[in-house]
Amino acid sequence: MNMKGRKLGSMFIVMVMMLLMISACGPRDSGAPAAEEPAAQGETNETAPGGEAAGDEELVPEPGAKLVIWEGPEQMEFLETMAQEFTAKYDIPVEIQEIGSGEQMAKVKTDGPAGLGADIMVMPHDHLGEAVAAGLVMPNDFYAEDTMNNFAPAAVEAVSLDGIIYGYPRNMETYLLYYNKDLVKEEELASWDSIIAFAKKYNDAKNNKFGFLYEVNNFYYNYAFMAGNGAYVFGKNGTDPADIGLATPEAIEAFQFFQSLNEAIPIKAADASGDVKTSLFQTGKLPINMDGIWQLSNFTKEKLGFEVGAVPMPAMPNGKAPKPFLGVKAYFVSTFSEYPNAAKLFIHHVTSQEAMVKNYELSGIIPARNGMENEPAIQANPNALAFLEQFKHVEAMPYIIEMRSVWGPLTATLEPIWDGGNVEAILKKAVEDVKTAIAQQG
Repeated sequence: MNMKGRKLGSMFIVMVMMLLMISACGPRDSGAPAAEEPAAQGETNETAPGGEAAGDEELVPEPGAKLVIWEGPEQMEFLETMAQEFTAKYDIPVEIQEIGSGEQMAKVKTDGPAGLGADIMVMPHDHLGEAVAAGLVMPNDFYAEDTMNNFAPAAVEAVSLDGIIYGYPRNMETYLLYYNKDLVKEEELASWDSIIAFAKKYNDAKNNKFGFLYEVNNFYYNYAFMAGNGAYVFGKNGTDPADIGLATPEAIEAFQFFQSLNEAIPIKAADASGDVKTSLFQTGKLPINMDGIWQLSNFTKEKLGFEVGAVPMPAMPNGKAPKPFLGVKAYFVSTFSEYPNAAKLFIHHVTSQEAMVKNYELSGIIPARNGMENEPAIQANPNALAFLEQFKHVEAMPYIIEMRSVWGPLTATLEPIWDGGNVEAILKKAVEDVKTAIAQQG
């Protein structure tokens, strides 16, 4: 090759290298799982709804998109408001059908394949294992990074399975101690010893008068003592059904503590029902009531006529905080949806910080987004702040299918333990019953 040819060849190589360098400096993906499958995301624009995009892009809804959403009655006002905003912005019709979250799993199994199901469902996170196994929900792909950055880690973990985020967290649920400020002082709820001492003085069982009540015969409420004492349902953060921690020394000690509460609550386990204690509390006869966040908007002075306070549960005898079950309600995109991009856009719209505050104001839920404790609307409600404090000490309810085999055997332990039975023997039998139920479950 002559000198001129060598120079031209060298110039060509330099130009190619410069082009490659320029290309390498161009826009990169957001790092979200969805970046590996751009075809599933559809087209994108540069900015996302509310200024919170996955990376710096926004999904473009499918042409002719229209959405059907399933939701319970308590969220209808909020969703109808959000739907109007969304339709005005994207020109996408939104139909909201009133279907309770507990009914949606069964309904989508039949309606989905028939083309009659919802594009967006709202379900508790403990349905996730079954939903994924049945192929009913899509991963939260495009907004995965946004979800991880802006939502409570416990909520994100609760809607994830095998490292994949499926849900879009909406709100968190747990329980704590409500109290009637006319009947008991907050300092008397500072420890279990002080609660027990107060209850003993206040109790008059013959006249249906109790200082402290909760649903004694419900494993859901008693799990707080187990987790606070280091016990667990399943190993590996609730995902290993081969490791059942319901009869460990920690579990036995926790249920011995549960058994000791009988001296403060002189009532048969079966009689301490939710209806009984709620009625006593609402009529101003029960000072201390363990109950859930779903009562937050009901237990107010405006509705009850007396001041209601709320505090996280006090430390266990071992000094550690009880850990009640955490439940997470989340939005999910159905695998049967013809308009997944539009569905994801709608969910992103209704889970923005502004929308979440509006949801709290309309329905009383505690949003799963980070930073809610800084919102004036929530700061104005000390009882809402108490729940945010309790959320620091919770444990997500296991979502694997085997969890359904736990409730029956563990509920069956409560009455005999409450009545003074041998805790270790009762729990060991319960574990065997759980194993049998799991085996029969297939």
